[in-house]
Amino acid sequence: MASTRPSHLIRTAVALAAAGLALAGCSAQPGTAATVNGTTISENEVDEATSEFIALTGQQDVTPVAVLNTLVEGELLDPIAIEAGYAVSDAEVEQFFLEQASAAGATQRPDVESEAFLDLGRYLLQYNEIYASPDAQAIFAEAETARQEADIEVNPRYAQTDDSGAFVPTVRDWIHQGEPAPTPAG
Repeated sequence: MASTRPSHLIRTAVALAAAGLALAGCSAQPGTAATVNGTTISENEVDEATSEFIALTGQQDVTPVAVLNTLVEGELLDPIAIEAGYAVSDAEVEQFFLEQASAAGATQRPDVESEAFLDLGRYLLQYNEIYASPDAQAIFAEAETARQEADIEVNPRYAQTDDSGAFVPTVRDWIHQGEPAPTPAG
């Protein structure tokens, strides 16, 4: 007489498949870190920009979540900044990186290989220029409105958004962060 209960392996396979489908629904496509109004920021772009930023600054504590948040903010700020007269070229970003590397005492030219790293630098330059301008308050208010109205989806591997829309690193409650569990006797 055959058992009508699924075996443990089949139950596990079904549970894993269901979990995979749930996670797949959280991002537009595999390898996506976030989408902003339909524009994809890939996991590779975040990784490259993070690595290049760390290499440039030596700041080992820079996280992919912080870089992703900056890339999302840059995606929203760039068109507003351009319209307000704060367009920044790739050459200006590369010059900015050279100056930063020189100030940090780097002996060789920084590598600027990824478009995402250029986007990161563009945001930093635009933000600093706008911040120092007399119309900063109006431009940043427009950028905040753009963020509130934006269609932003973040891969839960990176972050979740809080009530204000800020990125909060994802914490996995099922991953034990403290002392290792004692070894069972037996």
